[in-house]
Amino acid sequence: MTYRLEEIEVPLDSPFANDDLSRKPVVEFLSGLIGRIEGPFVLAIDSPWGTGKTTLVKMVAAELQQQDFQCVQFNAWKVDYVTDPLVALVSSIDRVSLGDVSAEAAFHESIGKVKKVVGVLAKRTMVAGAKVATFGILDAEKEIEAAAAELTGNLAGDLFDSFEQERKLLVKFREDLACAVSQLSAAGKKANLIFFVDELDRCRPTFAIELLERIKHLFDVPNLVFVLSIDKRQLEAITAAVYGQGIDAPEYLRRFIDLEMGIPTANSKQFTQRLVSRFGLDSVFAQRNGHETAYDKGNFIDFFTAIADALGLTLRARERCLTRLKVVMDQTPPNHYLDPVLVALLIGLRTNQPEMFRDVVAGRTAPSETMDFLAERVSRLVSLDERMLLVIEAYLIVADPNNKRQQAKMDELRGALADERLDIAIRSKAKDLLEMIRAVGGGMRMGVRMAAVAAKIDLAAMVRD
Repeated sequence: MTYRLEEIEVPLDSPFANDDLSRKPVVEFLSGLIGRIEGPFVLAIDSPWGTGKTTLVKMVAAELQQQDFQCVQFNAWKVDYVTDPLVALVSSIDRVSLGDVSAEAAFHESIGKVKKVVGVLAKRTMVAGAKVATFGILDAEKEIEAAAAELTGNLAGDLFDSFEQERKLLVKFREDLACAVSQLSAAGKKANLIFFVDELDRCRPTFAIELLERIKHLFDVPNLVFVLSIDKRQLEAITAAVYGQGIDAPEYLRRFIDLEMGIPTANSKQFTQRLVSRFGLDSVFAQRNGHETAYDKGNFIDFFTAIADALGLTLRARERCLTRLKVVMDQTPPNHYLDPVLVALLIGLRTNQPEMFRDVVAGRTAPSETMDFLAERVSRLVSLDERMLLVIEAYLIVADPNNKRQQAKMDELRGALADERLDIAIRSKAKDLLEMIRAVGGGMRMGVRMAAVAAKIDLAAMVRD
């Protein structure tokens, strides 16, 4: 059974082969922009967590590699266990393969020198707070090694001399790194090395801030371009966690980023369709279509997409919803009724509004209150139209476990339809809703169904993904 989706594959020779969100125009725009940037430069792609940034930047990297750019992809979250992010950054560059024997040898020779300097810097971090020795001008590899040995000792030194010599050490770091990057042209590649950093905002706070500071102070070399994939609001919270709530986090982060870009909203319906296929639900829907109580895939996709948009669900949250749908459908025999509209609404509410979900199922929230909640979100939404709202309201009325309230609502609608003194729009709405209620069918039979389906959705939500 498929309850967890693998990361979307982005083939280097066909970046858009699995483009679920029709983001080719965005990828081409970003790759064109990045390709014209002259390093050193830091570009931030800002979008909330769960909106598909990881796949987007993989496609951008693949597109750039087709244009002969050398790219490094670095998942910061996967290495935030190391003490110093500098080690992980340099290690990622050291894995670059240029495809030209001579240029690659020169590249790795320079990176070897960079790594020795990193070794010294890492040792300085390890003895932070202890007395450290001064060291001579570092113009040869043996002096770097000697300095590293001294740094681990207990010799007292002059702080000003130590500062000056560390400055020279960092200058050497940048010189050797620039020398390595310069080999890209010799290998027949574009001059810029594009370094993609993903999942930065998921790292432990100190690691994330240290990584930004390392990029700013050590990797500011010609032809080196960093592309940070971030949720800026989360990164601002991380900054405040490290430096305190009094810090101006947006201004602080601006020191590290030369240009920010957002990404447009994805094609929601196409994403839902792809999730249904990736979870293997096409065959499950097809199996149910042979029964009298067929489960309509098209209706589920339409209504779930609209409800997810109205609730503001991220792409990651929508994926969780489809995980729960998969669990529910696997636990429901093909000849048992599952209504697509009701299931779409309940899964969306359970994911984003769990208290409302429970109140709706228990009858504590009236259908009119749920509709007011959804209607407030229609103004910023295209896909949840008036017809869909009418259908959802009909289902909520039919499935309302509060029989007295249900009957009162039916009497109200019939009275409105018969009252010629009322505005024609009100009477028309009452007529349309009554017809939809009759089409949906119901009474207590539907109420029982809602409770049973809701119970399965609630249990499915306990599955951790």
